[in-house]
Amino acid sequence: MGFMFWGWIIILIVSVIIEIATNDLTSIWFAAGAFGAIISNLFLHDTLIYVQIIVFAIISIAFILIVKPIIKKRINVPVVATNVDAMIGQKVLVVEKIEEGLPGAVKSEGIEWTAVTDKETCLPGDFVIIKKVVGNTLTVEKFIGKEEKE
Repeated sequence: MGFMFWGWIIILIVSVIIEIATNDLTSIWFAAGAFGAIISNLFLHDTLIYVQIIVFAIISIAFILIVKPIIKKRINVPVVATNVDAMIGQKVLVVEKIEEGLPGAVKSEGIEWTAVTDKETCLPGDFVIIKKVVGNTLTVEKFIGKEEKE
């Protein structure tokens, strides 16, 4: 067990520690490459160091290019909007006139929110769709559908 063997062990351990700390599939590929280099070191000993480095590089790159997309696809969980971000896309009722440049108010789940619009005027009783939330102000657009007041 020479210098390179312990070097590969250190790379393996550090890669695993970084992966555990980040939990973002950042360094596990290098751990796999280091494992392959350890195996080649056991057969080649400390001679032919360049072969161990090539084995490390090939295995690491192969894992990044082939295995990473497969794993990412299986563990990628869609982000679920929460809090005010979950309001985007909701249809709400206008309770105070909203004009371009002049804020009004809408009611969502019993709570009144300040609302602005970039387009047309919205009158009390109109339904609007929440397009954006900045601070405690909602940017809305007039809802075009069956429930709209005519």
